[in-house]
Amino acid sequence: MPTVTMTLEEYEALMDLVRSTGGSTSLMTSAPVDVPEPKPKKRKRSKYNRELSKQLEKMKKKHPRTKQSALMSKAHAATRKVLGLPKRRKK
Repeated sequence: MPTVTMTLEEYEALMDLVRSTGGSTSLMTSAPVDVPEPKPKKRKRSKYNRELSKQLEKMKKKHPRTKQSALMSKAHAATRKVLGLPKRRKK
């Protein structure tokens, strides 16, 4: 670190400057600018997910009082059928 020599008047002027900025050591004269954070990109919905939501809405219209879990399994089966995917294997 280099050695800095200054007169007493220079030192007092520097200390006054530091005290006038609220004690911060930053010598910037302008106010800090708030830069907005970029929003993260949303992932594209898959074809399966889009079709599933359509099938689920159809199921809810036809069977409004059925449990959500039962509707989901029927909607998944209908989605696989529409998209031409093989049926789900049973364990």
